[in-house]
Amino acid sequence: MNKKFLYTLLDNMSVSGHEIDLQKKVIAEMTPYCDEIRTDYTGNVISILNPDAPFKVMLAAHIDEIGMIVTHIQDDGLIRVGRAGGIRPHTYPGHQVVIHGYGGTVYGTVINNKGMDKEKLTVGDLYIDIGAKDAEDAKKYVQPGDPIHQNTYHQEMLNGYLAARAVDDRGCAFIILEALKLAKEMGCRIGVYAATTVGEETTMRGAYWAASAIKPDAAIAVDVTFASDYPGVDSKDSGTVTLGKGPVICHGSITNRKVIDLLKSRANANNIPYQVEAYMGDTCTDADKIHFTGEGVVTALVSLPLRYMHSPSEVCHLDDIENSIKLLAEFLCSIDEKTDLNPFH
Repeated sequence: MNKKFLYTLLDNMSVSGHEIDLQKKVIAEMTPYCDEIRTDYTGNVISILNPDAPFKVMLAAHIDEIGMIVTHIQDDGLIRVGRAGGIRPHTYPGHQVVIHGYGGTVYGTVINNKGMDKEKLTVGDLYIDIGAKDAEDAKKYVQPGDPIHQNTYHQEMLNGYLAARAVDDRGCAFIILEALKLAKEMGCRIGVYAATTVGEETTMRGAYWAASAIKPDAAIAVDVTFASDYPGVDSKDSGTVTLGKGPVICHGSITNRKVIDLLKSRANANNIPYQVEAYMGDTCTDADKIHFTGEGVVTALVSLPLRYMHSPSEVCHLDDIENSIKLLAEFLCSIDEKTDLNPFH
């Protein structure tokens, strides 16, 4: 496993709406392995294998992370903030944050006091102290619109477990890019379009732009899903999902049964462990936008099991990342224009 690239993705900033610097690192990494790399005005990067092939499969994983943005600087120099995605405000008080200011990186602490012990904390209750003397001093370093993330980074744990900020979904961006590399090694002949999309945590704009441009014959969105192997999560909601037991194949109202069956058959043939979950309605992933693009796209969803989603330290398992890469590569090498994806056949 290319841990250096994985940890580059996990440790760098990509708060939703501010993904370009990290996307440039994707381009640098993938250029030697791709036949073509495309970008667009919204910020997507699409790494392409065999662009002239008549049959196209899109892999999608969003590169953006949840965080906050600067909205206002008070007279006393404290920073007020707004959401950039589904943050949990109660995870912020007393914790260090990083503001990527127009004048450079600025470090701060989210204030904490007894009044912040209330049950329902909102983003409007949060203030960031950067040590500024007053508003004039603070404005030398930050301005409204600057992105903010919690000051946490990757950490390998015992027994192959990995903790990091924003495994959702940069861990899955790593998966699709490494799957393209592996598929190339295996002699894949179809067109593979691995899209690291922007804005999923806020608007899902990236998936729509990318799918509209690619016009794929089939697509697999790769995102995280809730593990059920820790307190507070119930298996009855969507199924039993355990870290270290393999990628999760989603049965849902927008997922194509023929693609699901092919994923399972490739997993079984190659001794790749996998798990199953069931969701009706929206998946709250890029799959939702991709499926409804153009005249409609045959879509599936493969997920990485995750503990503590949308927290400062999400936890996944390195084996699940590795097996997700293998499963997608096997799938890409087993599908082509002759594959029947019609559910009526």
